[in-house]
Amino acid sequence: MSEDEILAVIKRHPEAIAEALESKPEILTSLIIRLAPWDRFATKEDIKMLIELFNKRFEDLKAYSDKRFEDLISYSDKRFEELKSYSDKRFEDINKRFEAIDKRFEDMNKRFEDMNKRFEDLKYYVDRRFDEVNRRLTSVERIMLAFNIPILIAILTMLIKTFIG
Repeated sequence: MSEDEILAVIKRHPEAIAEALESKPEILTSLIIRLAPWDRFATKEDIKMLIELFNKRFEDLKAYSDKRFEDLISYSDKRFEELKSYSDKRFEDINKRFEAIDKRFEDMNKRFEDMNKRFEDLKYYVDRRFDEVNRRLTSVERIMLAFNIPILIAILTMLIKTFIG
């Protein structure tokens, strides 16, 4: 019989396969052994080696990530210190500018105080001069009034004589 004829019989009578397997179950195991790729199945040693490889890779990865994390922390600490130093310097610069502005305001206040003192001195001088001038004018006015009264009497007398006589 050829292979095609055997396959045709099996297709027409599949129960024959079931009967054959029931009568001789070792046929099924030998068939599985022939068909299965035993060279590709893993042994206990293969699995153990694979677990060891995974553990080593995991440890390497952990060591690498720990180193990267430490590098990142070191870098961020360095950057933080640089930023802190820069901000401290900027704060000191700003503080110096405010101190300079405060000094300018103090200088301006001192100048205003000097100007106020000068104005007070000038006011005192003007008031004093005004009082002196006012006293002098009063004396001059008295003298002028003293000279003017006889002149006024003489003018009035002449006017009266002209109209009466």
